[in-house]
This record gives sequence, structure tokens and C-alpha cells, in this order.
Amino acid sequence: MTDLRALNDAFEELERRADAATAARPFDLPHRNRAQASRLVPMALAAAAVAGLVTGAVLLVPNNDPGTQAAQPGGSTTTAPITTTTATPPPPAYDNPELLAERFRAVLGDLATFTVTETGPGASVMTLPDRPITTTAATATAPTTTAPSTTGPQQPKTIGSSIVGTLTSAGVTGGFDLLMYPGLGRDGAWCDAPDEPSCSVRELPDGSSLATSQVALESGGVTHQISLVRPDGLVFVMHVSNRQSPKGSGPVLGTHPPLTVEQLVRIATSDRW
Repeated sequence: MTDLRALNDAFEELERRADAATAARPFDLPHRNRAQASRLVPMALAAAAVAGLVTGAVLLVPNNDPGTQAAQPGGSTTTAPITTTTATPPPPAYDNPELLAERFRAVLGDLATFTVTETGPGASVMTLPDRPITTTAATATAPTTTAPSTTGPQQPKTIGSSIVGTLTSAGVTGGFDLLMYPGLGRDGAWCDAPDEPSCSVRELPDGSSLATSQVALESGGVTHQISLVRPDGLVFVMHVSNRQSPKGSGPVLGTHPPLTVEQLVRIATSDRW
């Protein structure tokens, strides 16, 4: 209040002096405009002084508002980066036997040729109230999972696909079957005959579970078996035999299966699937 009163007194003193200084001078403007012009300079000075006080008051106010965002050079403001999460892609469904045969042919390359005589699903899922139960297709000899005791409704559903036929490699022909389907919680790979001395189950560096075995058939002949459960859940099962059917039926077509166990491993772990 003291500063404003002093400013007002100074303004009146400047106005009085201006009137006294210009009273004897001629002016081209009417008397009214002359009086206004005589007051122009001191009024401007006073306005500038008031503006300076107001500006100083604004500049002296500290910015303590935590919600105020500081501007960056160039007028831009700092914004938090947007983070996106990429979900792990599901394993291939392979629910089309024709697609499975086409991919199998690409994986084999010049190693072998084959002829498909039967097609079907890879596995059958029985949806129960507490958990899904998976059983392999009839072409495979892997053990089936026992369903829990329940009175709830069962809704069978087929998943994946399978192909059955004959396969020839290096002039040797035998029967084969191949199944692929997305896994539903199986612990790992398995052997058809876990008590067989040739059964081998191991974990691969990429986290896949691999099982191989060589089973002597009661009716004569040998079947090589492989199962692979990948980290993404995809299940690969294949049998190849020197009999027309890897399960032991049909005539013996050669002295040994057309593919070795090592070749089956390379097929199952190929990056072309």
C-alpha cells in the first residue's frame, strides 16, 4: 500500500509540472486535446512503472506446483515411452493332413520319398469338468491317458493331424506313421515301451523333450519310434518299420526300417516345421 500511495503522489506531481511547463506554449490542437497531450508523457511513465511492478510480482512467484510439467527446448514436453508386450505365438496347429504331408516332404528333401495311404487326426481330446484328457490317434502306439472319474459331460474334439503310408530311403521301403498336434499338458516325451532297453528320454538344449526307442515286433520286424515335445507345446510322434505297418501288421518289406533313429531325430528337430 505504501508503494502504491507513493506512486500516486509522484504521478500527480508529474502531471502538475507538465501543466505548468506547457501553459505558455501555442498548440495546434484544441484546448481539450492540448491538455490531454500535456499529460501523455507522465501517464506513459506511470503506466510503465505500474507494469514493471506487476511484471516483477509475477516473476517473483515461485513455481511450486508439482503438477506443472517443465517444457523442453523447442517446445516439446517429456512423455513416458509406450511399452508393448509381445505374446508368445502358439504352436502350429497342423490340423490339415495335406498341410502336414506337404511340410513333411519339405523336411525330408532328398532323404526319402513317401506315399500317403491314410489320414486322420493327431489326437482326440475329451473335455471334462476339471481338465482336458488327451489320447493319441489310432495310428500311434503311445500310451493313452486315463480319464479321472467324473459324471460330467464329455465333449470329444480332434486336434492336429496324422498321415500313414509307405516310405522309401536309399532303396529300402517300409511303413510309417506321423502325428503332430498341439500338446495339452503332457509332462514330456515318451517311449511306446518304456521298459525296453533301447528307450532313451532326454532333454535337448532348447528345452524340448525327446524320446527314442527300437522295438522288436512279435510278428517279426523292427519299428523305430520317436516322440518330441517342444517348449511351445507342439507334439511330434513318428514310427517307421520294415513291415508294411509300424504296429506289426502286413508283410515284411525289407531287412531293416528305411530310416535310422538318428535320421528320425534330425527330422523331428528340423527348423522347417
